[in-house]
Amino acid sequence: MQYTITINQAKSVEWGLNAQQALLFAFVYECSSWARMMRTDAGEFYALSKAKIIEELPILTDKPDTAYRLLKQLHALGLIEVSHTATITLVRLTRKGQSWNRKQDGSEKYPTSHVAEVGKISDAPRKKIRASSEKNPGEVGKKSEQGRKKIRRGSEKSPTNHETSNQVTRDQDTNQDLQAGSAAPPQPAPQSLVLAEQPRCDIPADMPGPKDQTCKTFKAWANYAMAYRKRYGQWPVWNAKVAGQLGQVIDRLGAEEAPRVVAYYLNVNDARVVQDLHGLGRLLQNAESYRTQWATNRQMTGQTARQIENTQTNLNSAQEAADLLRSKEVRNAFL
Repeated sequence: MQYTITINQAKSVEWGLNAQQALLFAFVYECSSWARMMRTDAGEFYALSKAKIIEELPILTDKPDTAYRLLKQLHALGLIEVSHTATITLVRLTRKGQSWNRKQDGSEKYPTSHVAEVGKISDAPRKKIRASSEKNPGEVGKKSEQGRKKIRRGSEKSPTNHETSNQVTRDQDTNQDLQAGSAAPPQPAPQSLVLAEQPRCDIPADMPGPKDQTCKTFKAWANYAMAYRKRYGQWPVWNAKVAGQLGQVIDRLGAEEAPRVVAYYLNVNDARVVQDLHGLGRLLQNAESYRTQWATNRQMTGQTARQIENTQTNLNSAQEAADLLRSKEVRNAFL
């Protein structure tokens, strides 16, 4: 999935594009930077399948026919040309479409001056290296290294990673950073909000439960309550029973690991847990099991358990069959 799409609203209004058309055209405009170029009798096009559009733009549509219909609308508006091979759709920008991010004078609307700066820095040492290599071959290594250092410094001053047009999707950690000066230790499940002496984020004033941060259950409850509200949109109930259950979880898992396991528990998607709306009673009942799941970052759902059971059943059947064959062979040997 592509995370960032830059839409030129001025051009969208000028060309009469609706939101869907503008979103798709912004995506097509960048495809020359990553799509495979193909030469046809009509010229150069870029391969862009309907499946790729659905994969990268899930908020646009999940139907191939709709993606193709929107491409044809952009074609009808004179922004792109659409062609085909036997297996894939091909697109390219028209002259009008190429003006998407350009001013009326033809210059880039978002000039990349920082890239040119790095280029100039890198060209200068290369020219010096070539000139000096003919006179003093032994000095080439030293000057080459100096040139690379200058390039790195120039790149750090003017980074080119302003926008990413086609990022690779990976597991994203949306948790807040620790306060300045404290480091976040790597954890298998990055859901905890309270790990150090101070919370990672401000605790809402309307959160029920203990407010004293030195309280035994404060960290575990804050993690549970914040994760619970994030998942269900409501604060969990705080009462004497809940306080007692949480205290027992802490006693069984320890004050250091319990808050992490409690936060992890809200991400467990086992059918029984979801049906109970992640009540603390089930966490208390299987505290050590959820601690192992947190430590290994591997959920054991009912379906996973059944798959393991079926695999073992098949292994047992195969072993019984092998034992039966061996017993017959032994019996036949003495006939």
